Amino acid sequence: MKRIDKVMALLNNYSKKQPVTASELAEQLNITRANISSDLNQLVKLGKAKKSGTKPVYFFSTASKELQPNNILDDFIKKSPSLFHCGEQAKAAVLYPPNGMHILLTGETGVGKSMFAELIYTYAATQNKVEADSNFTTFNCADYANNPQLLVGSIFGVLKGAYTGADSDRVGLLEKADNGILFLDEIHRLPPEGQEMLFTFIDRGIYRRLGETNCERQAKVLLVCATTEDTNSTLLQTFIRRIPMRIEIPSLVERGLEERLNLIATFFQTEAKKLSTPIEVSTNTIRALLGYHCPNNVGQLKADIQLLCAKAYSQFIARQEETIKISSYELPHYIREGLYNNEDRKKIWMLLPNMNARFFSFNEKETTLLLPEDTKGNDIYQIIEQKISDMERIGLDTSQTSEIIDNTITNYYRSYNSNTTIELNNLEQIVGSEIIATANKVCEKASRLLNFYLSDNVRYGLSLHLYNTIQRVKRGQTIINPRITEIKQKHPRLFEAAQHCLSVIEADFSIQLPEDEAGFLALFFTSDDSITKKTAQVEVIVVAHGEATATSMANVVNKLLGEQIAVGFDMSLDEKPIIVLNKIQDYLSSKDQLKDVLLLVDMGSLINFSDELKQKLNIQIRWIELVSTLHVLEASRKASLGYGLNEVYESTRNIRGLSTYQKTSEPEQKKLKLYILTLCTTGEGSAQLIKKMLSTRLNLRGGSCEIVSLQITDETVLEETINHLKVSGKIICTIGTFQFTFPAPHFSITDALDETKTTSIQSLIDYEIAFEGMRTNIATMLEYKDGESLITGIREWVETLALEINPEISYEIKVGLACHVVCMIDRLKQGKNVSSFPQTPLFQEKFKTEIAIVQKNSQFLETYYAITIPKDEVFYITAFFMNESFL
Repeated sequence: MKRIDKVMALLNNYSKKQPVTASELAEQLNITRANISSDLNQLVKLGKAKKSGTKPVYFFSTASKELQPNNILDDFIKKSPSLFHCGEQAKAAVLYPPNGMHILLTGETGVGKSMFAELIYTYAATQNKVEADSNFTTFNCADYANNPQLLVGSIFGVLKGAYTGADSDRVGLLEKADNGILFLDEIHRLPPEGQEMLFTFIDRGIYRRLGETNCERQAKVLLVCATTEDTNSTLLQTFIRRIPMRIEIPSLVERGLEERLNLIATFFQTEAKKLSTPIEVSTNTIRALLGYHCPNNVGQLKADIQLLCAKAYSQFIARQEETIKISSYELPHYIREGLYNNEDRKKIWMLLPNMNARFFSFNEKETTLLLPEDTKGNDIYQIIEQKISDMERIGLDTSQTSEIIDNTITNYYRSYNSNTTIELNNLEQIVGSEIIATANKVCEKASRLLNFYLSDNVRYGLSLHLYNTIQRVKRGQTIINPRITEIKQKHPRLFEAAQHCLSVIEADFSIQLPEDEAGFLALFFTSDDSITKKTAQVEVIVVAHGEATATSMANVVNKLLGEQIAVGFDMSLDEKPIIVLNKIQDYLSSKDQLKDVLLLVDMGSLINFSDELKQKLNIQIRWIELVSTLHVLEASRKASLGYGLNEVYESTRNIRGLSTYQKTSEPEQKKLKLYILTLCTTGEGSAQLIKKMLSTRLNLRGGSCEIVSLQITDETVLEETINHLKVSGKIICTIGTFQFTFPAPHFSITDALDETKTTSIQSLIDYEIAFEGMRTNIATMLEYKDGESLITGIREWVETLALEINPEISYEIKVGLACHVVCMIDRLKQGKNVSSFPQTPLFQEKFKTEIAIVQKNSQFLETYYAITIPKDEVFYITAFFMNESFL
């Protein structure tokens, strides 16, 4: 794996709410900060990462789920799940290499083809598939349907004199849309000759203006076409074959009432934003909009809502009211008829039952209209996904995530295996008769296979689960069971029965289900005893100063775990500690059984509570101070899994972050120690001879460099010795018959015996000593606040660039160049000028390739150090690498 891939993999753990600095990543990966910064800035350029802040600069991954709104298609599909496949097709077309795949949108009038085309453009822009400054060019072919010449000329352009009235050259839409997207609506209005010209452009990327014969023009344009007609009868088959990506947008009726309600809320919020005024809409108005016949689909629904808001706004102005109000008695007759929709009346009233509030309020950011949620508390798939998302956001590791997910799944199925009475009467209105029929079949088959009866609770839970399963499959979403391996091992009989039941579901709904789904079904068939939960042995008490500090932390954790584990006690600044202490004592005393207590406090003064409680209640108690939500989560997680007090305490105490409160002084700077390793099978013999010989031939710079003989056959001793040397200094090379796997130059014994090759080893020593001199001497002379890190970073930059331009460059030139670049950056940061470079034309011609390489790599320095490097400095740096005289 390349270094940048390692950085990206680690960066994926950090989000906008929890970013990371280059220094923190460097420490975790044991890579220098300069290299990490280089990779991070490269990832930012590629759009895979983002950064914020100045000192320090924070980075986070664009793959984070918090950034999903930037992926506008995914954000749109969340509110319109019936368009899931449309969105996936659109993303595939945009991302298809090298320049995307042309798209044909089909669907009834008003389904939102134009809006979807614009979403495609926005998505393409965020994915860097079109130029950032390119336009979304739109054209409706119906505008000039009666004038074929004008229609074709509008798309391809016109040459002066091409037809009567063409008195000048005219640029076409293809040329205007170069490097962008051209949306051609009502494409069926394009005449056959225009379609032929268009598929020539699709095939070869070239076109001619109308009337041109000798000139071919080129453009890089992604075409998005749309039509309401039957493509087989209105478009040339040769044209259709060239647009393989055909996306059919479903009608408003096909999208269902829940999506329609989402659209209604969105349109009202949009109008509230335009008018800069809240809009209040009556419940019956919403019901009418849900139920009325809307033949022109989403377009008509949007237009009708705009008309309602416009009429209400005029009354708002005339009457000088505080809010815009829309009531059902003001609706046009054709919309009011939606209140009497007998076909969907029951579903509409299920979505909007009788409520205390007569009006729903809309503004640009929120609404009081309770929109239907996908989970409704019974979708195990989304419960798991949401838990994983929450845990990733706060930085839990894999083991912690796994345990919480296990606990979540156990609690979910335990609720349906409990003795609580479930009301089945309204179930059909929620999931439909087909789902209930299939759920009954599954329960009957499972009962026969397992020879025990499944309660109404299980049938209820299974019906809700199957409803979510079918919806998920229809949307093309995956089904993943994190506990599938454990379920197969612990419940083989139940799993086998569940696999048989899968065939019933697949046959009834003509779908394919993975074995992961059998794992979910198997847990519905478990008995009460098989999913019992460990009893918590420890009470987690959080005490903090502030109005809601402790209770907020406890509430967040309890919501994440799905259980009431942590208990928070807030302590205002003017409240006496004895009052809070008595509250905690009363709470613990009210329990049927006293448990051990882990006390988590925000300040050291509260730790005295532990002694008081221990003495009064005769319980075991431990405390931790300076806690955060992450510590409360770890303590509660361990407690919920049944761990004892000491285990909970140690696990919580070791959470990353507690040590940051302990400020330590900066370590004393040590003198650089260099090591040369001579290797042989015994650590004696040839290794010792080589050591003696090199000691006489090399200048070890007053003991700064030491030659160490090692035995390579004892791997344990070898590894321990090398780790020790790496802590105390730097290993610059190894010498021996057998090459040891180590990131440092290696010389054979023959090389060591050759006096000419010994100079290479001496160069390594001199090189390290020279940079050490820069670090200890020049760093203090710079205006740059962190001179040592600047020198270290520039050294690595020079070494990396040398491998690409001139690997044979001497260490003296590397040191000189590094010194030059360090001083250059220091001057530029101060706003000072740098010298001009002589003989520019000749130099540019001779080293054109090398200059381009330096120019490209200099962009990293400009980005990282917030400077602009003049061209003259690029020439100076190139001259260093090529050992070229400046004069």
